[in-house]
Amino acid sequence: MKAIILFFLILVTLASASFLGAFAPYHFYNRALYSGMESKFFSVEKTSDIIHKGSYYNIDPMKSVSSEATDLWEVFHFSEFEIPLPVRHPMFVMIPLIEYRRDRPILGAKFKTRGGTEVSSFKVLESFKFDRRVEHHKIFELPFFKNYLLKIEDKVLWKDLFTKDLNLPKGNFKDKEYWKKLWNISYQELVYNLYILQMRSEFFPKNARNLSYYTNKSFGVIHLVDEAKVDLGLEELFRSELIYVYRDGFIHKLLLRSRFENVIGDSIRKRIMNALEYKANDEASAIEIYARYKALSYYKRVSQEGMIYLYSGWSHVTDKKEFMKEMIQFLERGNNSYEYLAPLYRYSFKKFGTNFSILKDNLKESEAEKLKRKTLEEEKKQDEKITNTQTSDVEGEFESEDKKVEFFLKKAKEAEDTVEDKTILFKD
Repeated sequence: MKAIILFFLILVTLASASFLGAFAPYHFYNRALYSGMESKFFSVEKTSDIIHKGSYYNIDPMKSVSSEATDLWEVFHFSEFEIPLPVRHPMFVMIPLIEYRRDRPILGAKFKTRGGTEVSSFKVLESFKFDRRVEHHKIFELPFFKNYLLKIEDKVLWKDLFTKDLNLPKGNFKDKEYWKKLWNISYQELVYNLYILQMRSEFFPKNARNLSYYTNKSFGVIHLVDEAKVDLGLEELFRSELIYVYRDGFIHKLLLRSRFENVIGDSIRKRIMNALEYKANDEASAIEIYARYKALSYYKRVSQEGMIYLYSGWSHVTDKKEFMKEMIQFLERGNNSYEYLAPLYRYSFKKFGTNFSILKDNLKESEAEKLKRKTLEEEKKQDEKITNTQTSDVEGEFESEDKKVEFFLKKAKEAEDTVEDKTILFKD
């Protein structure tokens, strides 16, 4: 009898050990997800509940002015995106937003009502390579799991980064259905979830409030929170959304801000989200946009409409000094507000040592640029003096009256070409 009881005890012990062993990975997974863990196979700090769950982006509830005339907007290839910009809108204006960087500036724009209230803005942020490798975690290198992860396509992984729910099923431990649901999640799926968790914690900002996926565009959208204001108990004025676009192994980002409970801000937000597309930065676009700019009437070229054309074109060739120079000097001929020109002035001075202003009170330049300008002006005066002297001396040296007329016609043509060249940035 004792032998039978001992036998059954051994069976129960083995069964319990097998059961606990089979479900132990789920316990460790929950621990990693909610408390963080440190082991030789996987280590992670405690993560926010925000990055444990994704969702789908819903644009429909957004308020908007849907009946706006289409001719108030035009879609421009601006930096790395095709984006609608308000070329002739009566309700608000667009102001350049430029943040200086040594290699390439961060570009964007602010939208303000005619009364001066900011209602929206956007910035094209720096791109980075989408590297699927997650180092320092041995669990992902185990062949059984590594082969599973390698089979997952980039587009599937990209979507899961913003939509996958990492939480395990909830239920009563005494409920058989709960254990079935748990058992249906394979160990490989658990490790894939840890992989998603690690990538979210590495790539996504710490102040994320919500992760979502915009299916129509295959964009990832992260709603950000202003932590400083939250800590102080202050209400946020703007909704901040970080848009992620995955193309050809790189992630491209655009930050879109819109004022809460503001019809104009919602209108801009919806229009941009509906029309936004990724398009690689290209100097050819600068040439095409500049050609469209030259086709505008003079009045439009020196207005905000002209500024938007030039600014969009320049976004592809930010190292071209002459483009910036013409943009500033041409806009100064119109009735543009100093607020439009100020960002251009600041960036030009930092980048090129001068703000290129033709207005005496606005001109700001380094000593080196000032010396260079003075030298060029002096050389130009000397050239003009020599040219004038030569012109007066050659009047009696022509073989005939026809030769004299031909000479002066040629000079006049050269002068016209020189004037025309001053307003041409791109030549065939």
